[in-house]
Amino acid sequence: MSSVVHVFGSGVEGLSREDAARQSSRSFVRSEGQLAVYEESRNPTGHVLTAWEAFTAYGFDVLEEAVEYGSAILKRSKDSTSGAFKSRMKDLGLPHRSVGRAAKAPEADVAAAESAPSQVPLANLERISFVLGLDERLLGFKQGAGGDFDLAYRLRTLQAERSGRAGGISAGTVLLFAEAASIIRVQLRLQKWLGIESECDRFKPHPYYGSPTRPAWNIGYELAENARETLGLADAPIDSMRELVERRLGIPVIQARLPRWIAGATVMTIDDDGEEARGVVLNTVGENNNVWIRRATLAHELGHLLYDPDTELKNILIDSYSDSHRDPESPMDDFVEQRANAFAISFLAPNSAVRELASTPISGESVSRVMQTFGISHTAARYHIANSYYRQFEVPSKVNDTGPSDEQTAVENFTIDYFPLRDTPYQRRGRFCDLVVRCYDAGIISEDTAVLYLGCLAEDFRKNLDLMRSLGLGESY
Repeated sequence: MSSVVHVFGSGVEGLSREDAARQSSRSFVRSEGQLAVYEESRNPTGHVLTAWEAFTAYGFDVLEEAVEYGSAILKRSKDSTSGAFKSRMKDLGLPHRSVGRAAKAPEADVAAAESAPSQVPLANLERISFVLGLDERLLGFKQGAGGDFDLAYRLRTLQAERSGRAGGISAGTVLLFAEAASIIRVQLRLQKWLGIESECDRFKPHPYYGSPTRPAWNIGYELAENARETLGLADAPIDSMRELVERRLGIPVIQARLPRWIAGATVMTIDDDGEEARGVVLNTVGENNNVWIRRATLAHELGHLLYDPDTELKNILIDSYSDSHRDPESPMDDFVEQRANAFAISFLAPNSAVRELASTPISGESVSRVMQTFGISHTAARYHIANSYYRQFEVPSKVNDTGPSDEQTAVENFTIDYFPLRDTPYQRRGRFCDLVVRCYDAGIISEDTAVLYLGCLAEDFRKNLDLMRSLGLGESY
């Protein structure tokens, strides 16, 4: 057996394989079907990987073979790469032109990926795989290339169910959610590689949705109280939902341009260890442009993500504005949504704290105080104040003209409008970009990988890297 020094180069004497891979300065390069040691003098045209990337994707034995024999075969069968694309395209039911548009690749390359992938530039194969929710590292190496069949089936089913309806789901929307699976998987991987801890594992699914004597909204209030207690929030206002969800809980929040009727969604896929991985997709279009509505949407999705079991999440759960912002105590047939609605408002504004701010008789000024203090909309505040008093008192419908403060808007900002890399899709900006930059600077991922994840050109990445650093991208944790 080769030593770690033989595989990873000098400077790793006495280290474990994992530590040697992490500290190695050696690079590898992969083509569609092979992996080799990177040698600049040979002008390789494949995807350059750090030793850590290659080790975590393919294992020590493959790297050892590449060092010993000059290259290692990644492709497990002649049609393993084409089979992965063919199966994924069938599962999602998408036309080639839609996939090509999303991946910024020629439609002909999308078609060829299913039949003759060796004729397609590797960079295009990787871009296509990313938007389809496949793991580009595993193309040809693992059957299905890491794609989540259950998620693909659910997306195709949703598209068929909503076909011809006002709240329909287009091929483009299906692709955004499929791509969200890739972003979630990669973001959680990068967080793990950076050693960023998450408090999300302190929560467990809660499969109880109430009874005739104990309605779903009551359970939602209890879960909100439990979440606040677990996070040590007491009754204090939450300054930034985005900060809490992304940083403290380590949950990917993907900001995307979706149809106007969609408020947000929770997406579940499979991570590198075969475990479930969840994230939130937040619509940047429509009512979420109001920061208070956006906070409520994020809180609603958080209720789903933390507490809904897999049987209810069903890989993806899409919420409309009309359903997610209803009075939680109004009659609803969907107990899952009713519980999430109640969780959202009570998590943002605890009942006891609301009663302190809006003591009886309830005035328009007290409604405004609740709105400003807890960062919730007028409609949500009126519902919640009334419910906090068991609907025993009238709540004024007119309040002083009020809106989110500049500070509230700033801390919840989408952070995607001004961005140095114009080609980077909206859904890959924000924290995802932060993590990519940090991993690149730490030598964990290569430039080729960073460019793939950000969907930009290598020269644009190099040109704007210092600017991204100066803006705090990659240094804000």
